[in-house]
Formats: sequence, structure tokens, C-alpha cells
Amino acid sequence: MFRLVLNIMGLLWLLLLFPALAHSHGVEGVVAPGGLVATANYQGGEPMSYAKVTVTPPESEKPFQVGRSDKNGRFAFAPDKPGKWHLVFNDEMGHRLDLEVQVDEKGLIGQQTPSSSGSTNLGTKAFFGVGLFMFIASVFLWWQAKKLALKRRLS
Repeated sequence: MFRLVLNIMGLLWLLLLFPALAHSHGVEGVVAPGGLVATANYQGGEPMSYAKVTVTPPESEKPFQVGRSDKNGRFAFAPDKPGKWHLVFNDEMGHRLDLEVQVDEKGLIGQQTPSSSGSTNLGTKAFFGVGLFMFIASVFLWWQAKKLALKRRLS
């Protein structure tokens, strides 16, 4: 019995002296170079804060990473292979920015080209269409009124 108590106490001392032995697993982390940071801004210079970002690797339809930009419109990712990477920033209010980034074997950016940017909001397009229709209709009505006024003067 005395031997069992000594064994238990010895084990407890070992666990106190070496806390790593008490855990079944731990975690470690490093900050490694090789990441890319993309930034999205509105035309006035205001950042696209907290926009949804989807990163698609070369020759794939499946997203590599999905997340949100920070308050400054920045999003970081670390590509794992060379090729043309596709990033889509979407503020979910009608603005969307598509970027293509060429990455070489060393993880360096070769070129960066925006595919499209600006507002693709259906409401904005509808407002523009209605405005254009109203302008054409008002010019037509003005012309008809002018024609009628000229006709009355001549009679």
C-alpha cells in the first residue's frame, strides 16, 4: 500500500514538474513569409470594410479560402502553387471587385489585373433605366408641346 502511494505521488510530481506531459496535445504557431495581401477600395478611396472575399486557385472552381476583409479593406492569403489566382470582393450591397493575381513559383506576384469593378446592383441599373426612359419621354413631350404651340400660332 505504501509503495502505491509513493508511485502516485511520484507521478503527480512528474506532472507538476513537466506540464507538457499532462496535456495530450498542444499547439504551436509561426508567422511565415510568403503571404499576399489584396486591398479593395470604393472609387472615392473608402475601403471595402468587412467585404466577403473568395479566393479561387488556378485551374479550379472550388474556393481555396473564404473570409472577410478587415476594416481597411485588406485580405491576406498564402497561395500554395503558381498560376493565376482569382479573388472576389463582395460587400453584399451591390459592389463587387474581381481580381486576378499571377503568382510565380516563389510565391511572388507577377501581375495584378482587376477584371471588373463598380456597382452591379440591380436597383442602380433599374434606377438608371427608368431615368433614361423619363428623359426620352420628357424630350418627346416637350417636342410635341412645342409643335402644338407653333401650330396654334400659325392658325
